Amino acid sequence: MKKVGIFGGSFDPIHNGHIAIAESAYREFFLDEVWFVPAGHSPNKNETQMTDALLRAEMTELAVKDIPYFKMSAVELETSEISYTYLTLSKLKERFPNTKLYFIMGADSLDYFEKWYHPERICKAAALLVAVRNEFDGQAVSEKIRHIHTLFSAEIYPLSCEKTDISSSQVRTRIKNGESVLELIPEQVCQYIGTHHLYE
Repeated sequence: MKKVGIFGGSFDPIHNGHIAIAESAYREFFLDEVWFVPAGHSPNKNETQMTDALLRAEMTELAVKDIPYFKMSAVELETSEISYTYLTLSKLKERFPNTKLYFIMGADSLDYFEKWYHPERICKAAALLVAVRNEFDGQAVSEKIRHIHTLFSAEIYPLSCEKTDISSSQVRTRIKNGESVLELIPEQVCQYIGTHHLYE
């Protein structure tokens, strides 16, 4: 079966930390591809404070277009319904029945995974890969992974990627303050943000 990582997020904007996590998932789990899925109508965020979905998708497309095993998927932008993860994964399983999905998520999301909408269906549709950031205690994350595995019979693994402290909010703040973000985001995305006067 083809093995594909599914990396969802607001990507507002996409940054080098996202790319590094996807690279780790690709290498560590011998994936064929990683698909970046910009959020459509997120159940957890105020859309009035988010950049337009098409702009976020275009930035994501620019960030990954030169990496042959990375792709941008517009699956969550095709509908007006709320972009629940279980629905997105269900659609992808339906469209690509001979593909094994690996859902890439952060340890911050894992902390409240039980409260997601239909976590049991997420675990049925995909294996979970958990990326750990600097502020998280490794042992606590390992215990949480064991707990989720027991609770939902989940196929769930930690990513041993290099930890990163880059966040999209940090990028937005630096742009608003007129500071350089070239070391935080892909060059093409930086140029796009400047051209469209985003986050100023």
